Amino acid sequence: MERNEGLKRVLAQLARRNTGRALTELHNFFASWPRPQAEAEMDALMAEYQTMTHYWRHGYKDPQLKENYDLLLHRTYRLYANTSLWRRIGSSPFVSTTYSNLILKSREFSVLSVRQEMETFVSDVAMVELAPQNKQEEQLVTLYGQHHGQMSLLFDYLWTSGQWSDAMGDAIEEMLLSPTIDSRDQQLLVSAVTLALINTFDFVKFRTLLRVYRQSTDERVRQRALVGWVLGRNYTLSSVFPEERQLVSELTEDPQVQQELAELQIQMIYTVNAESDNRKIQSEIMPDLLQHNNFRITRNGIEEVEEDPLEDILHPEADDERMEKVEESFRKMVDMQKQGSDIYFGGFSQMKRFPFFHQISNWFTPFTMYHPEVVETMQRLKANRFLQQLLKTGPFCDSDKYSFVFAFSQVLERVPQSLREMLENGEATMGEVPEEEIHTPTYIRRMYLQDIYRFFRLFPHAGQFDHPFQTGDELGHVLFFASPLFKGTPMERSFDKVASMLLRQKRYKDEDRLLKNYSEEQHGYTYWMVMATTQSQISPMNEQAKHEFVLACYEKALMQRPDSEKAQNGRARMLFALKQYDEAIKAYDQLIEANPSKVSYELNRAVCLTNVGQYDEAQQCLFRLYYDAPDDLNVLRVLAWTLTGVGKYEQALPMYERLTTEAESMADDFLNQGFCLWFAGEQLDTAVKCFRRYLTETGATADQVLENERELLEQKGITDPEVQMMLDAISA
Repeated sequence: MERNEGLKRVLAQLARRNTGRALTELHNFFASWPRPQAEAEMDALMAEYQTMTHYWRHGYKDPQLKENYDLLLHRTYRLYANTSLWRRIGSSPFVSTTYSNLILKSREFSVLSVRQEMETFVSDVAMVELAPQNKQEEQLVTLYGQHHGQMSLLFDYLWTSGQWSDAMGDAIEEMLLSPTIDSRDQQLLVSAVTLALINTFDFVKFRTLLRVYRQSTDERVRQRALVGWVLGRNYTLSSVFPEERQLVSELTEDPQVQQELAELQIQMIYTVNAESDNRKIQSEIMPDLLQHNNFRITRNGIEEVEEDPLEDILHPEADDERMEKVEESFRKMVDMQKQGSDIYFGGFSQMKRFPFFHQISNWFTPFTMYHPEVVETMQRLKANRFLQQLLKTGPFCDSDKYSFVFAFSQVLERVPQSLREMLENGEATMGEVPEEEIHTPTYIRRMYLQDIYRFFRLFPHAGQFDHPFQTGDELGHVLFFASPLFKGTPMERSFDKVASMLLRQKRYKDEDRLLKNYSEEQHGYTYWMVMATTQSQISPMNEQAKHEFVLACYEKALMQRPDSEKAQNGRARMLFALKQYDEAIKAYDQLIEANPSKVSYELNRAVCLTNVGQYDEAQQCLFRLYYDAPDDLNVLRVLAWTLTGVGKYEQALPMYERLTTEAESMADDFLNQGFCLWFAGEQLDTAVKCFRRYLTETGATADQVLENERELLEQKGITDPEVQMMLDAISA
């Protein structure tokens, strides 16, 4: 949702705590967008501010100045926020229609009347049990139908509501914690408050969700409230509402909160990976599943493929192989799901076009068979055991369950009779979740994240909301651990786990944001290791400065864990990159002593030896390695280049012939072969072809390549005229 430029300027001044300039910007805004009632409030605020500054200018020391200024700042923000909402309503046909509909309904939205309605619904549902058995279902359908209409209106009222007073916040909080109100209603209202908070920060709404999360005994309400205040946080306004940081800091003292926030951060990262995960499923997994099943999809529905009677005779093992491939594909998806991936996003994203999803509240309504838009279908299919079991233990979020009901009812009549019987008898299953897992906070939270992510990605009018999952190449708002709200809190102890996850996903820019949020006290081993990798990828420093900085990171990591092989290896690599070969040799000596089976360390040490002119020692090591592993091409590469360095071209050239004809050949093999031929003074035309091959594969330029080896060329007696002629020959 685009913000008005004038209101952006107001917000910028509020964030700087400059009430006077914020009021001036509001005055300028109302000059273009008149709103008499709000302008009158602005005039009153300006009068108070001018009185305050008048006394200050005349040297009067007001002992209550800070408190009065903060109060005026809060009231100015409140005016800005309500004006921003008014502007949003006026500029968005969708929001405007929703708001107008609420006015036309002319219903009472006081907390007292709303609470009475919800408590009456709970009582009426309980009373149904006293009705005759044959009347109960009909009465429940009627009750839920009426109540759904009431809740949809209340949902719209809450997500379009302006800034709350403390009294309203307290009343809503009591309602969301009350045991006399249905849990589904409380869950739905938490989602409505979340949408309102995401669009325009309201400290009272934020505090309400945080308190509900802290105090609710209903796990589903708790987890929605947790997601709500995390998505709705706004550190930009911390100067206006320092209480926000104080509340978060106090909350994170609780070990359970620490665990749930750490889990939530990781779950949110997996949530925004839904589309990339879907691409992986479509390209790597689904082709195998479709290729090896016994059904085919036609225009008339799903048809069973007749088995070839000769197949069992000619290929008796084919069935087993086919089943193994299908099972392997399923295992891949199950593994992705266990890691936290949203493997059903791609499929269900196509099922969000039913009219059911035109109503915004339906995206967040906990699944119930009595929802007025599914109740008829559910009654018709209540004997279908597959559907009933799937809705009970299937691994689907609430909005996907509604999608499945609609889609299932449409395709059931078009599937083969044998498959239909399996579904009706409950013989088919679809990734059932153990009963005990369904009720865990982790599972509940993951399902809700999928609901809210689907809304922001798939709801036709989602553009009218500030998108908390809008990430692009970076995680943005999703990476809440990078928010200063959590700096200096006990949550920093969980940063390392998230940092490692970001590193695995190669999210280096997000990694950098998180690292900047570490307090100095938390600069431990993981911090310095991750810092080294991150800065080597994104640092704007020149190569020399970058290598020096990364080397320092590894050395600080080694101060934390002197025996860390990864840190020792990283330090050795940086010493090599900085051409500190003598120090690099010592570093590799330590690595080889501790890890004698690691051939790569001996190879790197040999390269260092050649760079300091110790060719004899390098050759001894390399010939030994080559004898032990003649098929190791990396050993062959280093040995060939070492022989080139000492002028043993006749021994090196056959090695390059082998390297450049292997399927695993590298671009550097052609480059080094070209140098070897050139230094040998023979087959210069072939050397030119080798250089051209290297340049084609890498995109480098001949000038760059030869300049990098200027010192070696001089050592080999290659004169400048020869270099120029080689450059001309390569470019010819």
